[in-house]
Amino acid sequence: MKMSPECPVVVRPSEYYFCHMLGAERYGRDEEICSICPELKNKSEEYPCLNKALMFAADAHKEQTRKGTDIPYLIHLIRTWDYVRRMTEDPEEQAAALLHDVLEDTPVTREMLRGCFGDRITALVAGESEWKRKGCPAGETWKIRKQETIDRLKGRLGNENERASMHIALGDKLANLYSMAYEYRYVGDGLWEKFNQKEKAMHAWYYGEMGAVFSAYFRYDREYEMVKEYQAYYREVFGGYEVSDS
Repeated sequence: MKMSPECPVVVRPSEYYFCHMLGAERYGRDEEICSICPELKNKSEEYPCLNKALMFAADAHKEQTRKGTDIPYLIHLIRTWDYVRRMTEDPEEQAAALLHDVLEDTPVTREMLRGCFGDRITALVAGESEWKRKGCPAGETWKIRKQETIDRLKGRLGNENERASMHIALGDKLANLYSMAYEYRYVGDGLWEKFNQKEKAMHAWYYGEMGAVFSAYFRYDREYEMVKEYQAYYREVFGGYEVSDS
């Protein structure tokens, strides 16, 4: 994917610009990826599977935006990739980071993904995918789905073979918290109105429990720097939270 020489190096708060990576008109106070974009471009040129994953994800999510906004969904995938690439040089893990929502949120199937990217990337993406229970109201299944995610990650504790999956899970949830914190600075507790789950305390529970799992898994590793960033965004949005004993 080529970037135009007109891409801004630094976006000013009052500036409108066209983001060639996202394929969308943007505003200076929108969440942006300008600091990430050049590195993604360089890595995509270095690793063909990463460039293929970027193109595949951009096409699969092309009509989607972040919940309650006009932010192209691709911005979340690119930010997740950025966090993952800061934890690993493995191009397949990085590709899976870009693809991590295609099974959960698009018509792409495991067979389609496996045909394009092979077994390992498909398994990594599947491991980060919720069972959405399509046909059931999302608000009614929210806590069930989130508890399943927490339990799945708790089951990885102490298992070194799950490190790649944990990289992607932490990158995904950290990207979510970054976006929450970014928007929270402007709208405060009005943020929760756009979600299926509108109780702030429930989001605090979910991200608190997830944070505890990440902290336990990565406590003595270099990835703990990402956990500390996670904790900082969590405190900004939610304040303190005491995790459960479950």
